[in-house]
Amino acid sequence: MSSTLIWAIAVVVAILLALVVLDCVVMSLKKRRMMPTGKLGQYFSRNLLKFNAFVILFIFCAVWLVPLIVGVLGSFTSQYTFENAPGQLIPPDGFTFQNYIDLFTKIDMSTGEAYPIARWVLNSFIVATACTLFGLLIGGLAAYAFVFLRFKFRNVLFAFLLFTMVIPGVATMTPQLANISNLGMARSLWALILPSLGGVGGLYLIRQFFLGIPKELIESARMDGMSDFSIFRKIVLPLGKSVFLVQGLFTFMGSWNDLLWPQIILGTADKSLWTLQVGIAYISSSKTANTIGLGLASAIISAIPMLILYIITQNKIVEGVSGTGIKA
Repeated sequence: MSSTLIWAIAVVVAILLALVVLDCVVMSLKKRRMMPTGKLGQYFSRNLLKFNAFVILFIFCAVWLVPLIVGVLGSFTSQYTFENAPGQLIPPDGFTFQNYIDLFTKIDMSTGEAYPIARWVLNSFIVATACTLFGLLIGGLAAYAFVFLRFKFRNVLFAFLLFTMVIPGVATMTPQLANISNLGMARSLWALILPSLGGVGGLYLIRQFFLGIPKELIESARMDGMSDFSIFRKIVLPLGKSVFLVQGLFTFMGSWNDLLWPQIILGTADKSLWTLQVGIAYISSSKTANTIGLGLASAIISAIPMLILYIITQNKIVEGVSGTGIKA
């Protein structure tokens, strides 16, 4: 066990022990009605549980940030440090941008050509965008039908769709692969888009939000002569923009980060069809020291769009998820 890990564990244990001691002192003072009347005393008297939750969440966040910090620092670490001083967060020879430069300029020894990073990013963006747009359209229309249309076996059909969520995705990969091959779409980006359009998770989330839309509003629109498609486009879609944004973000992230299915369906024949995640896996597949920096640099580049997208939409995520619990 490295000294850095030992120090980190010691700090966490010390914080938790200090928190326990603080709780015991505050509870004892409150029981004896000897709590200080100053601002600090009043704060701990009223917000002890909130303070405990904040400290524990801070520890969890710090633990979750460690891999990200290590990855970012490692992407700026030279080959010399990986080979001669592994495990050093601060490289002795300083940080460098050489890994990012090599990522876009270094020659792939198996093909004699530079890694097509830009093409991989474009493929990932095309697939993720198409999956998001088509998935939201299909999921939104299906959710509208399950909530606002009356047809036979509606609840039975929805219950069956929910049951399919317990089936692991790995179990359906072979039938999906056979279907894609029979359709003649293997080794194409369409093979990455079409299988993702039948997801039930997005349908469930959107349906739960639609349940909070007053039925009277829909009936009033129908009495005014509006068709179901017009109601969906002019009333339901604007009201549900927050949940569509949330589900769109989830779909985009899932498609952007998907690795197993693109690896299976695209193979190794044509690298120009690869998504960014497949390319990262290829770069990182070798365990030799000269690929560690490239793998970390490519992973950071892959994470940047998701980080920016999340920062922009984080408020809408909270609004959309909380809104799924509203009932009419």
